[in-house]
Amino acid sequence: MKQTLQIMVTFIAFLLYPLAATPVETIGALSVSNNQVVGANGNPAQLRGMSFFWNIAQEGGGYWNANVVNWLADDWHANLVRASMAVEDSWGTDNTLTTDAYKGYLYDPAWNQAMVETVVDAAIAKGIYVIIDWHSHWTNDNSNGKQDSAVNFFTRMAQKYASYPNVIYEIYNEPGTDDWSVIKAYAEKIIPIIRTYDPDNLIIVGAPNYAAEVLKPAADPLTGSNAFNVAYGFHFYASEEWHYNNYMTNANTALQSIPLFVSEWGLSPASGDGDINTSWVETFFSWMESKKLSWAAWSICNKNETSAALYTTASTAGNWADSDLRQAGTYLRTKLRALNAEWIASNAIKNSKQGFSISFSNPTPNTIQALFPKGSYTQVTLTNVNGEKIAQKSISNTSTSVDLTAPHFSGVAILTLKGKAGQVQKSVIIQ
Repeated sequence: MKQTLQIMVTFIAFLLYPLAATPVETIGALSVSNNQVVGANGNPAQLRGMSFFWNIAQEGGGYWNANVVNWLADDWHANLVRASMAVEDSWGTDNTLTTDAYKGYLYDPAWNQAMVETVVDAAIAKGIYVIIDWHSHWTNDNSNGKQDSAVNFFTRMAQKYASYPNVIYEIYNEPGTDDWSVIKAYAEKIIPIIRTYDPDNLIIVGAPNYAAEVLKPAADPLTGSNAFNVAYGFHFYASEEWHYNNYMTNANTALQSIPLFVSEWGLSPASGDGDINTSWVETFFSWMESKKLSWAAWSICNKNETSAALYTTASTAGNWADSDLRQAGTYLRTKLRALNAEWIASNAIKNSKQGFSISFSNPTPNTIQALFPKGSYTQVTLTNVNGEKIAQKSISNTSTSVDLTAPHFSGVAILTLKGKAGQVQKSVIIQ
């Protein structure tokens, strides 16, 4: 059964200012054009953000919640997060493979899917982009029905999130030692499943050798409908000498034929630990900026390694102090705040000098109610995140409230009031 959450918006001042647009409202639906990921206006869309650590690891799983997504968006200015859902592994408290503790999707589909949905729903509500990542390494290994599980998982994800331009599907994190022909065959199996329900959203296909050998898909890319709005995953670790000496050159060649998306990169060596070479990191970073590549950095966790962004003091509810950030976290937060535009998401509460506060009342089916000073607004509109109108109503100049009915809709919607007091928006989740 679907019900609509009733939202009461109370305006407490006479002068209101428009809310700034969220990243998704500004950039819009992603697509691929001329080997470049672009936004709705056709210009390069450079997303920058953070990858969550393996959800089954104690050092990372606790951060998979809306509070952390909101903190990364508000404080770090991240416009992208990546939900790295484990597939095969079962980790104990010491990160060794065990038969108990935390298990990947093959062992516990419902629990893992719920964790992914928590992050995705929070990103949609916040107005940022999110990668749904099948975080695995072995494309050709179908033991335990792994490929069948991938079909099941991406069917569910595409059915639920097809209408949200926020969502990006990464159908395999880092194909390990498999040949490109094997990876390509897997992609040709999974992509049509997603496209059955989601014809447009961006899909990322990993390159061989842990998403490093991008020259192989460049020489034999996906074709036909399987190539539509597809980018190829490229991963590197900036302090690894082999990566530094070879990967940028290879990627530059690949970019002449295929679009790349840096869905994972780290400041550390490839092991995730070891000394950070700040010069190499800066060279890699400047290169990504010059190519307008989108990226998600590894990782939001408190593991004792140099690729981790956080110390163990960092709360799983966000609100981190500078002292909670490891070297990688400090560097990445600084870069994100410098390069990503600051915005106030449309579901944020503005401070009192900007004109209104927000409160919630008990659920009432199919009704959203707004309260405001008499004569402030003349029209209320409800749209989906693509800007398509769901409902609209005129407001008389003597009214102090308006009820808007939104039948037959579920998901994230934007409530907009316009009039003499200006324009104000609020995102609402209709379930």
